Amino acid sequence: MILLVFFPALAGCSRAHSQATAVAKPAPIEFVQAWGVRGTEPGQLENPMGPAMDPIGRVYFVDRATSFVQKFESTGIPLLSFETYAARNADAIAVDSGGAIYVANSHAGTIQVFFPQGDPIRPLRIAPQRNYEGPFVFSIDADGKIYVPDPAGARVQVLSSHGQILRTWRVLPEAGEKAARPFAAVADSDGDVFVGDAADGRILKFARDGVQSAGFKAPDSGDASHLLGLAVAAKHLFALRGFPLQLEVWSEDGHRELVDTLGGRLSAIESAAYLAADAAGDLVVLDPEGRRVLHFRAHLDFP
Repeated sequence: MILLVFFPALAGCSRAHSQATAVAKPAPIEFVQAWGVRGTEPGQLENPMGPAMDPIGRVYFVDRATSFVQKFESTGIPLLSFETYAARNADAIAVDSGGAIYVANSHAGTIQVFFPQGDPIRPLRIAPQRNYEGPFVFSIDADGKIYVPDPAGARVQVLSSHGQILRTWRVLPEAGEKAARPFAAVADSDGDVFVGDAADGRILKFARDGVQSAGFKAPDSGDASHLLGLAVAAKHLFALRGFPLQLEVWSEDGHRELVDTLGGRLSAIESAAYLAADAAGDLVVLDPEGRRVLHFRAHLDFP
């Protein structure tokens, strides 16, 4: 009799545990933490630009107020800070697979490359964007090729690791529309490059030979020009759009899988916010006015 009573109780506990596990399943975009200290000392943020993330999730910023380039753990622990003149007017930062750091001043048309610990390697020349205002996002693929948007020229420049122009890709507008203004060019791990168009909010997919293979656009974006950020990781594309700010998650074949408001944590921002992602599904969003970094984790087990 004791056994007959005991085993049903265990079964009931198992069902309760399964239900609790189901309830505890994290949201597709889970908020992890916010971090960032305002200031002008190493490890602090005063006028940050970025972010960039390396393959193991470390986060990089360039700070125009202090001329620091800074590296953090994704939890906000400072790892590296070095001062460079290249940071003073920089507006973008990227990291390659070996940890080299690229700091871009798009208005002047320069990229300064540094070793992982901050020693300079070489300067590179890119198309200057003297009259362009807005986010600027470039990337480096696993082979060291650099993909740089040229909003003023409606194209993407592809450079070698030593700065030679290998090719340029024209970004054509939609039929009857105004000229394209590509502001982001992000390479994935499978040989594709995704380009964000600030003119109409499109996201274009290119093979690395420059052939456009797809194009997609949010069906319900009220103001399509407010495509603010683009990142690719974990077989998904992440797009930051506003205002109010929201995150879109796309499959790499152009299916929009998710729209998330990020818990309304960025609803008060009306100027800019910037986005980066890593292969493990960690996302960071920079609120430059608030000098804070929001860390999210993507759980994208879509059916």
